[in-house]
Amino acid sequence: MTDHPSASRPPPPVIAPITRDGVRYESRWSHNGVLFAVDEKSGKPLWQLEVYKYLVDEQAETDVQVVFFKSMALDATGTSMLIEDEVGVRHLVDLKTHEAKLLTWPVAVSLFEATPGPDGWKYSVELKISNSLTRMLQLDGPSVAEKGKLSNNLFQVEVDGQRIAYQGMMAKRAPPGRFIELKPGATYRTVVELSSEYPVPPGEHRLTVKFSHHNHFSPDDCQLESKPVTSELGDSPIRRMPKPPKP
Repeated sequence: MTDHPSASRPPPPVIAPITRDGVRYESRWSHNGVLFAVDEKSGKPLWQLEVYKYLVDEQAETDVQVVFFKSMALDATGTSMLIEDEVGVRHLVDLKTHEAKLLTWPVAVSLFEATPGPDGWKYSVELKISNSLTRMLQLDGPSVAEKGKLSNNLFQVEVDGQRIAYQGMMAKRAPPGRFIELKPGATYRTVVELSSEYPVPPGEHRLTVKFSHHNHFSPDDCQLESKPVTSELGDSPIRRMPKPPKP
């Protein structure tokens, strides 16, 4: 590794090179997001691949926005490299075709509103997926509750630590005619009511919601995941965000 990063950000993780079948695979501080393949004996460069490239705000300090590899390991077959970056996104590189694809992509979930009632809570969550890449990100509509509609079990909901079984429809999957295309820098946003599909009984509760589903059929064939979000439900309505704009 050469060309140490700026002192304005913490040093990147130290990633040990991995050697297989006479080829050494390594990352370098001078080329963030790039996987290098080098002949082990001669040290001759064989190929390099830009695994990812994130948007950079030119109005802010560039160095602190650099995203390095966090970890790197061969998969079980030894034919692909598993790479996790500092953002937490996981990538897979085919060492034969020299192609990279997403394995996971982050989703943001937050409680939008919750209203108590005699028969249980009426509540909804906001789902946001932002494209921080420099290329298009394509989402499968049913897999991300397009227009706020649920046609599959997209969430994991717990009430006071107990999992709530999904009670909604399970539509048969068919390849979509189109995808939601997120341009670089764009954000997909929808509000989904979960009351009927994941019912929460009356009373005070601790509600935990997590999104987890695969981005089916898309060229970005990856797992979409959020962190669990916990909210305290009391005897008063909760409204944390303004209504989303009409499409």
